[in-house]
Amino acid sequence: MACTIDHLRVDHRITVLRDFTDLAGVTIRAGESAVLFDLGLDTKSMEIWLGLERNGVRQQHRFALRATDGPRNGRMRDYFEMGDPVDDPPAPVRAAKPPPPPPPRPRRSLFELLGFASKQAPADTSLGERRVACDCDTAFHRDLYGTRGELTVAACLRCGTLTCSRSFGDDGRFTGDAWQEVRTVTLPDRVHRWLAGWPRVKIDYAAHNRWPMSADLVRYPTLFYPADTRCADLARLAEAEAHLAREQAGRSRAQCVRWTHRVSASPPEGLPEPLRGYAMLWEALQLGPDSALSDLLHHAQLRSPGSDIAAEVIRERADAFELIVDGLRSADPSRQGVGFAIARDGSLPDPRLASVLIELLGTLSFEPLPDVPQAIASRGRCALLLLLIADLQMRTPEMLATLRALMRKLARHDAFLVDCVRIVLRELESPPAGDARMPAK
Repeated sequence: MACTIDHLRVDHRITVLRDFTDLAGVTIRAGESAVLFDLGLDTKSMEIWLGLERNGVRQQHRFALRATDGPRNGRMRDYFEMGDPVDDPPAPVRAAKPPPPPPPRPRRSLFELLGFASKQAPADTSLGERRVACDCDTAFHRDLYGTRGELTVAACLRCGTLTCSRSFGDDGRFTGDAWQEVRTVTLPDRVHRWLAGWPRVKIDYAAHNRWPMSADLVRYPTLFYPADTRCADLARLAEAEAHLAREQAGRSRAQCVRWTHRVSASPPEGLPEPLRGYAMLWEALQLGPDSALSDLLHHAQLRSPGSDIAAEVIRERADAFELIVDGLRSADPSRQGVGFAIARDGSLPDPRLASVLIELLGTLSFEPLPDVPQAIASRGRCALLLLLIADLQMRTPEMLATLRALMRKLARHDAFLVDCVRIVLRELESPPAGDARMPAK
């Protein structure tokens, strides 16, 4: 089945509604029309690609999966209007211009990368494909928790070097020449020191996520390293990881962040806008059950960097169950996401929640989703509820019966949701087993 992202499908005419710029710096203006001939997701590079044919010339445009602006999962309707299908896309009316020559192959900087544990490499230093400006084995290199968007912050678990960088490259799909280059970005010293206190993480992107879903809902198994972790060799690194995995097996994500971060000061001046998420993460860590409810709900939104932390604080409130129910029943997708976030990591979910979820499944609208064949308008809401049921392992007889009935009702309306229900049923009907993965909570 062809890939779809939001309402977009290949071999359809589209109209651009808002200006945007892809990762290669190519800008497309509002009002332009094109044929969408290719669409996909690269899980290795965490990028979405769109193949657009404009004026007979085909070109691929790539966008970061975790970007906070521009075309991205959940926001394609803001940028593109779907038009008529193109059953037999015409051949280009003129030959595409030959691609520009690729940039020179990445080269290491002229000086030795001896490590910059307490300072930074010179700005725009080429690191090749490395992410940290040190000569240690790349097996020691880890991203900082919360890194997303156009800038990456990574650190070495051996020498402690911390580097902020930006990536450039080409996957070779159209040019035949795949390459990647990482170049350093200089931060104010006070910002560099402040970022060094955030945990390092190892994320298992290969882990199965049940079915294709919004990036806001995806959760990969993650191992957290305290910010001051140092390992002299790979053997000690393996020992440290085994120890951390055991310690974190019963901890939530919020607990892991609190346990491993070493940030004691508020965000410094000069924090670049692409790293603003760290300031929001800090703000979430300052929240308590008595904080203003508006602040708690704001930070608990799924797209907030501090969502897991704020949701855990809300679970300590006496009205936590009411806030979950209000969120899940809301017509606002953001409020639904807040209810989901609060409920998702509850170690002992309120027994009343199963009845609420059964009720909500019974009120789903089966109205067709515009521009998407075999899809209902409430697909997103249904998938969110199914994911919550699976995460909380709600295998009561009433829930199992409800899911079987729902699958029969969906059979003529939404094949994707039928598959989702089948996956959840298969998981709930299997004997409970211990989770051998790295802790995902």
